Amino acid sequence: MSGIINWEKLLELANGKKTSQKKSEHPAKFWDQFGQMYDKMSRMEKEFTKNQLHYMILDPEDTVLDVCCGTGRLCVPISKKVAKVTALDASPVMLSYAKKYSEEENADNIDFHHIDWNDENAINKLGTFDVVFTSRSYALDDIKRLNQLAKKYVFLLCFANGPSLREIQLDLFKGIEGNLQFDPVENRLLSYNVKFNMLYDLGIDPSVVIVKDGFERNYQTYEQAYDDLRTMGNVSHDQENRFKNNVNKYLIENPDGTVTFYRETSSYVMWWEPGKVQL
Repeated sequence: MSGIINWEKLLELANGKKTSQKKSEHPAKFWDQFGQMYDKMSRMEKEFTKNQLHYMILDPEDTVLDVCCGTGRLCVPISKKVAKVTALDASPVMLSYAKKYSEEENADNIDFHHIDWNDENAINKLGTFDVVFTSRSYALDDIKRLNQLAKKYVFLLCFANGPSLREIQLDLFKGIEGNLQFDPVENRLLSYNVKFNMLYDLGIDPSVVIVKDGFERNYQTYEQAYDDLRTMGNVSHDQENRFKNNVNKYLIENPDGTVTFYRETSSYVMWWEPGKVQL
């Protein structure tokens, strides 16, 4: 089914092509460099992630596929609700953090696979699953392939009208040499509504909820916060004051003298039943 509006082309014109994630390139070359940072950020998001999990329809007997699992932010807690999880990612560094997280949480029903989502032959060998989901990955656009792998539900999860993980991380290093600098333009006209309309034009009637999301961590002192957050970027000695000023914008001093890093955002959870879809 084709719609009146070419939503994919609209996104391309508005945001530009994501050259780092073209199918002709291997995603590991891009994502390996962010493993440590994503692991730290996802741990800071742990409590907020529960808001997303609340809306994922999961049964104890379900088999689940996590496409582009990253550092295990979702597959690890999901594994405690289902029979088995298969988690794949193209980045061996991301997978190493995911495996470490699963061991810490005693999640022994996750099978990790070093597979690029673009490798259709390897993906097809995995078979089908009750629930298939992807979060904040380039697989979000592969609606038809995700649909073919699922028997009960497909879930898409990403940021909604709020700063992304990467934007929040880079805010800490704004104006500091050696770190990516950019001013993201948030446009409600090109948010999760685009994904919803892409699905609708394919004959899918998706459900969607917007949930509170964020990143939070407590520290004993300001210096402890600086030392911890500094590891997510590059800060030279002569740029230390700028870095601390950036961080101070998001630190809350508590009555007992401790400090809390806090950034709030929002995420969407979108899903549908593949058995009711005629693509």
